[in-house]
Amino acid sequence: MKDKYTIIFIPPDHSSTRQFQISRLGKKYLYLGLFVVSMIFIGLLAGNLYLNYYLRELQPTIDHITQLQSTIEERDREITDLNQKSTQINEDLTKITELEDKLSSILQIHPTSLSRGISSDTPNYILTKPAVLTPDQKIKSLGEHLSLLEGYYEAAVQQKERLDHTPNILPAEGEITSSFGYRKNPFGGWSNEFHNGIDIACYYGTPVLATADGVVTFAGRNPIYGLRIDIDHGNGVTTFYGHNSRLLVKEGDQVKRYDLIAYSGNSGRSTGAHLHYGTIVNGKNVDPLSFTIITKETQGNV
Repeated sequence: MKDKYTIIFIPPDHSSTRQFQISRLGKKYLYLGLFVVSMIFIGLLAGNLYLNYYLRELQPTIDHITQLQSTIEERDREITDLNQKSTQINEDLTKITELEDKLSSILQIHPTSLSRGISSDTPNYILTKPAVLTPDQKIKSLGEHLSLLEGYYEAAVQQKERLDHTPNILPAEGEITSSFGYRKNPFGGWSNEFHNGIDIACYYGTPVLATADGVVTFAGRNPIYGLRIDIDHGNGVTTFYGHNSRLLVKEGDQVKRYDLIAYSGNSGRSTGAHLHYGTIVNGKNVDPLSFTIITKETQGNV
């Protein structure tokens, strides 16, 4: 028992006691274990204190990083929004350019005369404004300009459609030898007759052209005008071409201005090779020269 230690546990209710014996070596191990546990506890405590201190020191940096992350996310959203607006602006610019090209083709003018010089990137009318516009303002301005051009385009298309169906050229080359209205009877005598068109003197077989877009409503022989063609141009306007030698179209054909429809001749009631050209508006004969770029003052030079 000299090399052992006895530890006795006495309960408070004086029941049976418990005792444990440890040797001196065991005592040393016990002390060593307690020391190690104490060191571990102290180390953990010190590490926890250091971490708390370190975190307190790093907190401003952490807050700054968090703020930066929030700013980056906000910038990402702004970039996405700007990209969408940029795409919208480019689409509007493309539409504007296309409309300008269509308008210039319809009106036969240079695109820069439609607006104040729209470029492929940014309209000059935006760049020349005194204040720098935001993307939203650019989109609004482009939208307004696009709407304006669309209105112009629709009006131009309607006007072009009407112009295309207006007979404004002469159907054949030659001198106008008999005008619209009353004239002396070309077959002799002293009587007068109403001439419901104009006569264009031309060689036999001269090409006869449609004077506007339309639909052929008659192509055949007429007792007075011989081989005759009637074209309905819409809006109550009809043109007819008489005394031809050969017809190149038939009833129901769609024709465009300058299309070759016949060759002139001397068929029907005629005194010589020529083309009789007339216009009818809402059922009444009118002077064809009122439509054409050839006026009565210049008809002798045709």
